[in-house]
Amino acid sequence: MAKKKQQQEDAAAAAATVSVIAHPRASRSIRKLRARAGLAGLILVTVLSLRAGVPPFDAVLRGLAGGLAAHFVAWMAGIVAWRHLVIAELDAHRRAQEERVREQREAAAQRAADAIAARA
Repeated sequence: MAKKKQQQEDAAAAAATVSVIAHPRASRSIRKLRARAGLAGLILVTVLSLRAGVPPFDAVLRGLAGGLAAHFVAWMAGIVAWRHLVIAELDAHRRAQEERVREQREAAAQRAADAIAARA
């Protein structure tokens, strides 16, 4: 029983945690970025290797290595960038929510003051 309760608490904590992978635009954007960077790295390194006089087989191997490296670099850069964007979105949402609450409190205070003035 204790294990089941602990698993439920862990699942609830994970659901409340904000992650880049759960953000729909972020995951799609990172996936596109990784693909484009991998292809660009492959093509760029292969072309540069061929222009340098490297045999075609070795040039393609170098291109694959360059594409793989570009893929992982773009992945990390995308995660870092989207992490900052998600945090900024959350901060903007929090500020808007606080502003709405403040306006509601001011409106309630004004209505209370109007009601007191009407009774007097």
